[in-house]
Amino acid sequence: EEEEEERGKETWEETEGRRARGPHLRFEITSEDGFTVSANSIDVAWKAVVDKVLEARASARLKHVSFAGMSGVRCLGLTHDAVLFLVEQLLGAKNCHSYKFRFHKHADTDELPLNPHGCVRAEIGSRKSTFDMFNFLASRHRKLPEYGFVDEEEDEVHLKSARRATSMDLPMAMRFRHLKKTSKEAVGVYRSAIHGRGLFCKRNIDAGEMVIEYSGIVIRSVLTDKREKYYDSKGIGCYMFRIDDFEVVDATMHGNAARFINHSCEPNCYSRVINVEGQKHIVIFAMRRIYQGEELTYDYKFPIEDASNKLPCNCGARKCRRFLN
Repeated sequence: EEEEEERGKETWEETEGRRARGPHLRFEITSEDGFTVSANSIDVAWKAVVDKVLEARASARLKHVSFAGMSGVRCLGLTHDAVLFLVEQLLGAKNCHSYKFRFHKHADTDELPLNPHGCVRAEIGSRKSTFDMFNFLASRHRKLPEYGFVDEEEDEVHLKSARRATSMDLPMAMRFRHLKKTSKEAVGVYRSAIHGRGLFCKRNIDAGEMVIEYSGIVIRSVLTDKREKYYDSKGIGCYMFRIDDFEVVDATMHGNAARFINHSCEPNCYSRVINVEGQKHIVIFAMRRIYQGEELTYDYKFPIEDASNKLPCNCGARKCRRFLN
């Protein structure tokens, strides 16, 4: 038996030596009477304390006390859930890979792979989703104008002057000069059931009345393909409207609310190119009387293409052609 104990002691010493080579915890217990013990295991340190207490009680001829069931971990309070909950949050606790966490489980984090370029900033940026600076306009929290037939007399009292300025009774140039002031009162951008955002009527609009100008930067038609490729590379939605065979209005970065007008196979508006003081402008006109809260639409009139390049139509009209092109 003594030989077996000696072998066990040697094995424990070897284990202690192996633990001492790397980073490890060191437990020290001291008392006022000069007793001290130091070990790499709390169980070993606690056993030394128990042995010393039993030896002191035996020399004083006191009654033997059993310490069965008492371990070092229990003496530290680590069997208590409240203490364990706090200990598992200590800095560096996630490095204890052999420990099974009960309250704060840490995800297994593998080492990040080396970047082939040496740095992320040296890589070519790629955007996963299309950037849209006007996402807030499609928010469901922005309340649409109330749909309904507004009383003619009440509507005329508030917007009589604005409507008269863009009515068909005045010359085209005069109507166009007043359009920029009156269009903000007449229309607004809100969430659309057709596609993303749409332009909605904020007051009744008469048939033939000027609604809004499709404004932007006028560029040569030969530059459209180059600009479209640039916008696609940046993940920016492209808004362009052709004036004629030579000029195109690019409203992508410098346009107004007219760029958000959606397509419909049964539109309530139409586009027309007018000439004011030698300059061509694209203006949206009301095809019929449009009531407050109704979405403004016009026919995009895209050229017909083959089945592989078809764009589905979501206008929901009774005579929908199913495709824009």
